Order: sequence, then structure tokens, then C-alpha cells
Amino acid sequence: MAVRVQCPHCQSFCLVNETHLGTPVQCGRCSKPFSVRVPTASAAVAAPAAPPPPAASSDDDDDVHLEWDAPGVAEIMGPRSTPAASRAPGGSPAGSAAATMGPSCRLEVGAATHPGRVRARNEDSFLIQSLSWCNLDLRRDIGLFVVADGVGGSEAGDQASGLVIRVIGNTLAPLLTGVLTGQQSSVSPAQLVQAIDGAVHSANRVVFQRSQTSPTLRGMAATAAVVLFWDGLVYISHVGDCRVYHYRAGQIAQVTKDQTLVARMVELGQLSPREAANHPARNEVAQAVGKHAEIAPAPYQLRVAPGDWLIVACDGLHAHVEPAQMVTLLRQPPPAASFVAQQFVEMANAGGGSDNVTVVAVRCM
Repeated sequence: MAVRVQCPHCQSFCLVNETHLGTPVQCGRCSKPFSVRVPTASAAVAAPAAPPPPAASSDDDDDVHLEWDAPGVAEIMGPRSTPAASRAPGGSPAGSAAATMGPSCRLEVGAATHPGRVRARNEDSFLIQSLSWCNLDLRRDIGLFVVADGVGGSEAGDQASGLVIRVIGNTLAPLLTGVLTGQQSSVSPAQLVQAIDGAVHSANRVVFQRSQTSPTLRGMAATAAVVLFWDGLVYISHVGDCRVYHYRAGQIAQVTKDQTLVARMVELGQLSPREAANHPARNEVAQAVGKHAEIAPAPYQLRVAPGDWLIVACDGLHAHVEPAQMVTLLRQPPPAASFVAQQFVEMANAGGGSDNVTVVAVRCM
């Protein structure tokens, strides 16, 4: 039987044969030695049976070189797949303890925003809440990332996007801090999906009610992408045309699906993607937070691994920056997340800057 253990140096997981538990071993990824404790029944994560790992080419013949337990390809679950609350990525039951743990990732986060070259006011808002801690050489990283894009122009879109990030942040704060205090030590994927969905519904209710209080606020709303990172698994709630991209190994995928009129027309074959990019109604969204009393956010889930990037951005980015251009930047030797976010904003402005642009870049390390 092989047991999955975590390297205290690079935070990656390795496979070690149970016969080597309690002896010095060498990480298969960073090649640094560390001692393996004999895991308790509650802490051990069993892996498929594997032959004993080969000996390391080291001066210490007692060290065992471990095989790096590389994570699989990202699993993306859209709103038309099996409901997010019913299962976790990889097919694990939603309520199981193993379902809450994904590949270990450390997070580096950067953000940038700009009104663009045409608009006089920036109606975008973003929120970053990242929590990292380490105890007994075991590190955990969780994070909440929100991009909200105000719609309505003179109808106070900036106030709507500000309400969205405040309500979502306040609603999910007990969940984030509860993990550190131990009050939320075992949260299932179903509970996380329910929490993020509930936060978006709360924001919709607050924005809609506020829009009814004054003629100057009537009609205000915001599109939003809400990303909850939890131990290598990512939970997304999406409304409108903000986007979440996932980059891995030289390829980028658009995780979210635009909730716009032209996106629907492309899906039905009535428009080509090129025609949709220049369609006069390309900015008309089918849903926005606060636009109506009821809302149906689209849920997504994916699994990330060290080396991956998550890009959360408003439509001001994809209006002028193609995915291929994003890949060109992300393929370079790992730049800082703050640099990536700023570069994407500058690329959007260089391409025309027709709208506010906001980017949150998350690097998994």
C-alpha cells in the first residue's frame, strides 16, 4: 500500500510505500529530504498500490526517493452538468472527508483595475480575501476572489458593484475565519457550493432592494464572478459576462460561459464568434446581480495544481485581449501575479480601452 504524504519544503504530495514510513525520504519533485511521520488513521490518505520507490541518487543510502503524485487534468463542471452540490471533482461523494482536499497549492494573488480610455468613471469593484497558515509543517491556503462590473452607467453601477463585493465578503467571512479557528474544520463541497451560491443571492437581494429606494438608483446592477479557492479545489458562482480563465501547461480555457444575448445566439448557430464580437448588442447581459428580484447564478467547479493560473476579469479584458495573447504572457518564466494583472489591464487599454477593465490574477504554486 502506498500512502500520500506532503513535502514540507515544496508543499507537493508524494507517494511513499508504507514500509518506509518513519524513515528519511526524498521528495520526488524538489529532491529535498524530510522525515515521514507514521500517519494516524484520520490523517492518512491512501493511494493506489504501487511498487516500492527506487532508491535516490544521494550520498545518504538510507533516503528513499519518492514519486511525485502529480494531479490530474482540471475537471470543469458547468451549470448543465451534474449539479455541483451532488458530487465533488473526481467523483468523490460530496460529504466525504477526502472530497474536501485537493492537490496542495500555495497562492500568490495580484489585482489591477483601470477606467479605460473611454469611460470617465470606473464602475468595477474587486475583492481579495486570502488566508494562509501553517502548523506542524502542514500549510493550508484558502481564498475568496470577486470581480464585479457595474452596469447601468448613470444608474449607479459603481454603487451596485461596491454592494456586491461587500455583501459577498461579509456573508462568507465566517466561513473563511471559521476554518482557522477550527469551527469549520470539515466543510464538504456541497456546503461550499451552498455558501457561495447563498452569498450571491444575498447580494442580489441587497442590490435590488437598494435600487428601489431612489429614482437615481433604479435599474442599477452588476455582473460578477465569485471564486472560492479551497485546498486545491475551486468553486465558482457566475452572473453575467465577467469571466474566469484557467491556465495550465501552455493552454488556457474559459471556465465560465457568458450570459449574454450574443453568446446565446452563437450557441444557437445564429451568429459566428467573429460576428458576435462586433455585434451592437454584445454587451447586453441576460442576468446581473440586482437587476431582478430573482437570480440563477451558474455554478462551476475545477481542480487546480501547482503551476496553474486563475484569471478573473470583467468584460473590459476580453473585449480587447484574446486568449492567445494571455497565453503568451503566462508562458513566460513565472511572473509575479501583480505584474500579470497589470499587464493584462495595459493590454486591454492598448487594444482600445473601450470599457473599465479589472483583473485578478491567482497563481498556484
